[in-house]
Amino acid sequence: MVPRLLVAAFLSAAALPALADDVPLPELTPKGHYLVMTWDNATSSSNCIGDPKTPMCAVETVLACFVRGDHSLCQIGMGLDRDPGLGGEGPGDKMIYKIIRSGFLSGEQYPWRPGRDLSWRPGGIDMQAGDVRIDVVDRDCPGEVSEKACSPALFEIAYILRRQEGRWAVITWRPPYETRGTGGRPKILWGEGRDR
Repeated sequence: MVPRLLVAAFLSAAALPALADDVPLPELTPKGHYLVMTWDNATSSSNCIGDPKTPMCAVETVLACFVRGDHSLCQIGMGLDRDPGLGGEGPGDKMIYKIIRSGFLSGEQYPWRPGRDLSWRPGGIDMQAGDVRIDVVDRDCPGEVSEKACSPALFEIAYILRRQEGRWAVITWRPPYETRGTGGRPKILWGEGRDR
């Protein structure tokens, strides 16, 4: 009996990396480099805006929604059947961004306390074990798109993604820290994955 349980446990553990290998996590952006998001696909770094075939394609589709003010891109990147009303009113600043972390959420480590009510997903679960997490740092670029010309302010956002009907969807996002119970000081809550 015990040997069969050990074999079953070994086979279950061996299957987990195979599931993880099925999810194409993005490469971390090398230090000193940035990706670019502009008002059109030709001058943006991503080649999959509007096609959330990978977790990063879903994130970049939502980033394009924010930069371009295109509500349909938020709908596509978030896997919704209606406009969530998050796209803004026309093109905003361009941005440079980098991927600083990617990985899977375990049931014990989330980037913030789960259970947040999502106006665009009533009754939806904002995070669950097995979701993908991608942390992006971005900087707004009101004019020319270059590291020197962009705002020095960095915005770090953790995006939570889930596979839906063969595509990826951004479920929620926010800064990856918790301040409740820390005396107002941010407490970084990581999780499982790769980071810089």
